[in-house]
Amino acid sequence: MVQGVGFRPHVARTAGRHGVTGLVGNDESAVFVEAQGTPQQTAGFIAAVLAELPPLAHVASWAEDAAAVVAGESGFRIVPSRPGAGARTLIPPDVAPCEDCLAEMRDPADRRHRYPFITCTNCGPRLSIIRDVPYDRPATTMAAFPMCPACAAEYADPANRRHHAQPISCFDCGPRLWLADVNGTEVAAWEDGIGQARQILAAGGTVAVKGIGGFTLFCDARQPAAVERLRRRKRRPGKPFAVMAASAASAARFADFSAEQRRQLLSPQRPIVLAPMGAGYDLAEAVAPGLGDVGVMAPSAPLHHLLVTGDEVCVATSANLSGEPLRYRDEEAVADLGAVVDAFLTHDRPIHVPVEDSVLMADAVATVPIRRSRGYAPLPVFLGEADAAVLAVGGELKNTFAVTRDGLAFLSAHIGDMGSPLAQRAFERSVAQMTAIHGREVELVVADLHPDYAVTRWAQRHCEDLGLPLIQVQHHHAHALSLLAEHGIGPEVRAVVAAFDGAGYGLDGNIWGGEVLALGGTADPLEFDRVWHLGEYWLPGGDSAAAAPWKCAVALLDQLGLDGGGLPPFAAAPAEELSLLRQLPAAGADLPGLIQRTTSAGRLFDAAASILGVRQRVTYEAQAAMELERLARGCAHAGCAAWRPDPGNGDGSAAPPDGHVPTDGAAAVRALLDATVRGALDGRDRACLARRFHSGLAAITAAAVNAAAERSRAEVLGLTGGVFQNRLLTSAVIAALGAAGGRPVLTHRLVPAGDGGLALGQARAGYTLLTWAGERVTGWGR
Repeated sequence: MVQGVGFRPHVARTAGRHGVTGLVGNDESAVFVEAQGTPQQTAGFIAAVLAELPPLAHVASWAEDAAAVVAGESGFRIVPSRPGAGARTLIPPDVAPCEDCLAEMRDPADRRHRYPFITCTNCGPRLSIIRDVPYDRPATTMAAFPMCPACAAEYADPANRRHHAQPISCFDCGPRLWLADVNGTEVAAWEDGIGQARQILAAGGTVAVKGIGGFTLFCDARQPAAVERLRRRKRRPGKPFAVMAASAASAARFADFSAEQRRQLLSPQRPIVLAPMGAGYDLAEAVAPGLGDVGVMAPSAPLHHLLVTGDEVCVATSANLSGEPLRYRDEEAVADLGAVVDAFLTHDRPIHVPVEDSVLMADAVATVPIRRSRGYAPLPVFLGEADAAVLAVGGELKNTFAVTRDGLAFLSAHIGDMGSPLAQRAFERSVAQMTAIHGREVELVVADLHPDYAVTRWAQRHCEDLGLPLIQVQHHHAHALSLLAEHGIGPEVRAVVAAFDGAGYGLDGNIWGGEVLALGGTADPLEFDRVWHLGEYWLPGGDSAAAAPWKCAVALLDQLGLDGGGLPPFAAAPAEELSLLRQLPAAGADLPGLIQRTTSAGRLFDAAASILGVRQRVTYEAQAAMELERLARGCAHAGCAAWRPDPGNGDGSAAPPDGHVPTDGAAAVRALLDATVRGALDGRDRACLARRFHSGLAAITAAAVNAAAERSRAEVLGLTGGVFQNRLLTSAVIAALGAAGGRPVLTHRLVPAGDGGLALGQARAGYTLLTWAGERVTGWGR
């Protein structure tokens, strides 16, 4: 990472300190340096260049060769960028303003006092403004803003922090800020615009604010009416909102941050960090209804620091309608969001690549990405030494895609759910931008196995139009490959991975979701065995069951012969719909689309949540499971945390002496739900029953993984899929696997465990096909 991070100015300053003459410049693939001096001078210069990197720089590799002495050379200069030989450098991500820039912005004597676009070589927009590489101002959206003499002098001064900082500007030469009404008509500019925007927020209104990577919707997080109004207008009835606090101290007044969570909150990436609500939590209930955590972010753009101050806390959510992509162009924002907001605080610096906020969970054990976007995308994941150009199109939900080149997988920023034509157009536009920036002709396209995914159908059309080969990779296999890829585990290593989620199209045409896979260490690098899975059951209602946990509960209880009469799912079910739903399993395969066979762990969580009266209908993915986890955290009994289901004990009130748990997938599902139903009918504490459900599933999962590992002689174990974003379940599985000892347990640290990380696994599959055993393989069919 040596472009857009102040690397060339760093080299020039270091050369000056060491008395070295020569030059430094960029090409498409690297920074090149010519340095002349005594052996001692050049050795010290090279050592210092590598040891004293700018904050955002990273050197992946470097090489040194002797060069002819240039007689009479004096000084050290930065030269214009030059074309490369086809390889391309890494593209830097957008990062938040640095402390030096913020200090200048607060200083009344500084010429950039309260300048909302302040930046330097250590901070500011990068990916969102880059049109092409090498990263120079003419190849960014700042090309439309010629530097004034003062900025040009800073840009040319090797001793200045803004030396060769491509996005720099000031009030005299940079972008312009203004406030517009709902029709897009300007009503105020600069400070007046910021002041009027703050007045709208204080009065309970909503303002769309154009940040670094797109628009964000702001309203006062402490005004219930303002938050509820935004929910209605945005058509987002229950999914939690993130909030922005002016500082870590302000955030700590309503959320409990660990040291690691606080570090992530203030990191240059400025992600949304999920943290427990504190004792002083005073935000509107509609911010995060039904949950115990709140998503908090610190200001990620200079403008945010001017808009949210002191102890103010604002909802800060993506500027879109529910299920649609982020709005980042002014004309689209006005056309689509005029009925959602009361004003637009915007500017005329174009955004070339839209970038959403990243989302992280962090605790004392690990930091887990939920959404990998601003600050992290498009930083790559290393795949291998060989080269192959693959386009992996990702999944249908939480979509990201990936492009590979030079042995690296570059993951896109978050796109979102692909169900709408707007999202599909955003996906296609982003693919075109990213492949153009990387300057490579795609050799192979990889998609999910599901025949009805919009993104899979796009891949099929794309390959037919361009004559490209397409392969389709099973969903949970891609999850497992994603986990192994981010940990640098190659196909020669034997691994056993549990992949639990809501749904993935299986090799048998059914919906998988509670899988244990064995892979690696065979002659075929992409061979895998489905060595265990949760018991298969009919899921009536098709995809609608994911939105109605009561359907999952009723279907499972009926099929298992468990009497749950009088429990919440039966009370919540409309009589006619309940009658029809209970008839569907008998019809089975004769009613495609209305009923399907599944092993989904996600729907098992929904059933438990319904049985315990937590949630009968959901408005966003994993809502019931998240609320069930919150309920389970309310139980502090050691016996519940250690509980193990045992079919021989009826309700599983005590684990058998040898610690055995059901090893058959069907018996496991029955034991879990039988214990939950019996406990609910007996009136036991719901939090304890929820905790037992988590503990029991963790024990079953660990037993299945350990047994598979013994049979396959696995060297590593892993947990992947969206269900393992449940921290209570994951920590319990890891503890149980660790107790068995001997094998490392991998979890996600770089990409999400859910479908946001799926593209990396697909990219790994395509890359392996093209490069396995050092031989390129071409002509792969569909």
